[in-house]
Amino acid sequence: MRKPDKRDSTPVAGYLLEEMTWRKVQELVPRKIDLVFLPVGTIEAHGSSCIGTDNYIPTDIADYLRDRFDAITAPCVHYGITKSLYGYAGSITIKPENFIAYMLDIVESLADKGFKRCIIVNGHGGNNSALKQVAHEAYMRFKIKTAVVSWWMMCADITEEVYGSPGGHAGLDETGYVMSLDPKLGDKDAYEPEMAYRFVDGVDVYPIPGSVLLYDKEGRGAPDFDPEKGRELAAKIKQRMGDFLEELFDRWARFFPGE
Repeated sequence: MRKPDKRDSTPVAGYLLEEMTWRKVQELVPRKIDLVFLPVGTIEAHGSSCIGTDNYIPTDIADYLRDRFDAITAPCVHYGITKSLYGYAGSITIKPENFIAYMLDIVESLADKGFKRCIIVNGHGGNNSALKQVAHEAYMRFKIKTAVVSWWMMCADITEEVYGSPGGHAGLDETGYVMSLDPKLGDKDAYEPEMAYRFVDGVDVYPIPGSVLLYDKEGRGAPDFDPEKGRELAAKIKQRMGDFLEELFDRWARFFPGE
């Protein structure tokens, strides 16, 4: 899934798997490229932002990482494990056992085609525990080095830096990032403060009474729909994740030579 704006004509260093021919893949993998980025999200309510937010963001991050590391990006897995927000119109879920099996099939296929490293760029918190299991099993069963990176957790301090406030589901960070891709993906006029629900520790509610979830005890983190700040946030997030992966790849090469 590409960004919703027009395609940039600037040459890129990496490749989109779905746009390649099989002969091109055969030529490059694994002799020249053994690294694949796999964005994963879900379809669920995000306040007055688009229900595909969790797919647009990891896809954009994966595209940046693909070019930075001269790698290949696999198509986004659009459907994930939606729980508390399933009750809202448009939200879709996959049973955890089906999701895990499906993801393992994908990673096994990537390993079978010659990829040695797979970075799952996760855009949805409901996928966390399942993807952790997938990454572990993928390495144990298929010997493909696998890491799951969840951008909003790794970069929570960047949200504080840019906005002076923490993020939240459909909050400052997610809404800001998706609007940096296309302001039409967030509808400021449709937002109502009542959409925001402050998450309370020790309480689990289905369906949750708010499609914007704030985890800060003071209730901070509601979206401000500023594309400019969103662009600043997105750039810093991608830089942070790229720097982390650069170190990870160096350490994999050092401690697991020949794999």
